[in-house]
Amino acid sequence: MMTVLYGIGTVLRFILRIVLLSVQAVLTLLMLAIGFIGGLANIVCWLLGAFFVIGGICSFINGSASLGWQGLIVGIIVAVVPQALTIWGAEGIGCLKELLGRV
Repeated sequence: MMTVLYGIGTVLRFILRIVLLSVQAVLTLLMLAIGFIGGLANIVCWLLGAFFVIGGICSFINGSASLGWQGLIVGIIVAVVPQALTIWGAEGIGCLKELLGRV
């Protein structure tokens, strides 16, 4: 009886490994897609953030300190948040792949 249960467990473990291998392949492709799209979004948002910062500096020069601070803060947020989301997304998928690799 134990031999039969051991054999069934071995077969189920083999099937589980095949399924998890395909899941890891999909996660790898998703990680590559996040890296590519995130890179493009980072470039666009960095340029947009730079324009906000330049606008904030110009507002300081023209005498509007409130608008200048708003431009600087919005520019920094627009430039940094997409980069942070890309890094966190890639790290989260990497941790999930590592967890699935232990199974």
